Amino acid sequence: MTTRLAALASALDAGAGRFFDPSTAEAREVLDRAGSRLELSMAHTVVALAGSTGSGKSSLFNRISELDIARVGVRRPTTTLPLACVWGGEGAEPLLDWLEVTPGNRVTRESALEPRTEDELAGLILLDLPDHDSTEVSHRHTVDRMVALVDLFVWVLDPQKYADAVVHERYLRPLATHSDVTMVVLNQIDQLAPDDVAACVGDLRRLLDDDGLHQAPILTASATTGEGLAEIVDVLRQTVARHRAGVDRIEADARRAARKMAAAAGPGRPGGLGPAERASLTEALCEAAHIDARAEAAGAAHLCRGRRRSLPEPAQVDRAACAAAVRNVGSAAAGTLTGGWGGSVRAVADEAAGRSPDVLEKKVREVDLDGGRGGRWWRAGGVVEWLALLTGIVGGLWAVALELEERFEPGWLERLGLVQPEVLGSPVPMVLFVVGAAVGLVAAAIRVPMARRARRRHAAEVREVLRGVVADVAGDEVLAPLEAELRVYDVFRRGLEHAAR
Repeated sequence: MTTRLAALASALDAGAGRFFDPSTAEAREVLDRAGSRLELSMAHTVVALAGSTGSGKSSLFNRISELDIARVGVRRPTTTLPLACVWGGEGAEPLLDWLEVTPGNRVTRESALEPRTEDELAGLILLDLPDHDSTEVSHRHTVDRMVALVDLFVWVLDPQKYADAVVHERYLRPLATHSDVTMVVLNQIDQLAPDDVAACVGDLRRLLDDDGLHQAPILTASATTGEGLAEIVDVLRQTVARHRAGVDRIEADARRAARKMAAAAGPGRPGGLGPAERASLTEALCEAAHIDARAEAAGAAHLCRGRRRSLPEPAQVDRAACAAAVRNVGSAAAGTLTGGWGGSVRAVADEAAGRSPDVLEKKVREVDLDGGRGGRWWRAGGVVEWLALLTGIVGGLWAVALELEERFEPGWLERLGLVQPEVLGSPVPMVLFVVGAAVGLVAAAIRVPMARRARRRHAAEVREVLRGVVADVAGDEVLAPLEAELRVYDVFRRGLEHAAR
């Protein structure tokens, strides 16, 4: 398989199920036909003489073969089936079978050739086709079929019909990509004066250029007098010697098929999925998942006892907003693509829009919103605050007990062996109470702003974690499938570009 065929095949594979256009059917026919031709004898070059009734192609066929094989007529078509003259018949039978040339219409030429000529034309299969303008529909069908199969076309035109719109519009113009495997012979120049021959050739050149066949050569000949025959045979010798006509024909078919597919696909191009699109999608999904509200709730519940029970039930993901954000990025990815590819990219986005809300809800709910309750300093501060509270309570209860003794039964604590100690002249109970209260107030004054900072810090940490989760969901569920689809489109586009060059 040639690289051009491989490129066309890759484009077709990439577009399967995505790009629907009649041009793909023609491209697959080209691949099938090329595969069949490459399996057959590439040592033989198939050259077909095609033309209208009375153009003299059968006479030219007889002249080239030097055998009176084809029946010659002027007004009515006399070639009803393809005739083949084969130079070097070994290995040609399967190829002739593929061309559907009946065994009775095959002639092997080398037995009648001089050795030099035989060597130069060995491998040539020359076909005489029915008239393309025949009143017999089957004849036109045969020509149409052969036009799709042969390696080199030789269109035999005459001075009266060389400008016939049928041959240009039906056959020559569609072969604009086949200049390398097309040759035009202006026959019957013996009927024209030299100046008229030049004028006809100039006009024919203009018509062929209008058809897109800029590289197709024009030869002049007369099957009656033999003028120009040597030049035609020389072109055939060169073509056979190159052993390239079959491959050139296949490549020309692939080039034409690729150009048709490219035209059907349109000039559109995909949009981008760069950092801006990623950031926009992530932000939109964060809003749909209420990330800020979840983070603030986690921060507010931070450092609280029983904090798991203190966390409020988070709001559900806004499914409509989530789906809309995904479809928006799908439209951005599709860009100006048409011809089925735009719809294919948007279909991927629609699938992502359907599953993303559930995935997003599941992923954000799996995030631990609690976190740790502060570090060592926070825990040490808590111990100090509890000890200060306990000290104040002990001192206060002790002071109350002393006050009660003083009022109701003085001395009973002393009888129990309890004394009232002092520190620096101050009763210990009052010292404990004052110190406990003071330390507790100081500790509380320190820990309140610490708690606020801790809540803000925890909310920021949760927000960062949640945004990371949302970014992962955006990447895995939305952006990755879209990027994969765009990569498939890139294979399609590059394949067509290579095949169409």
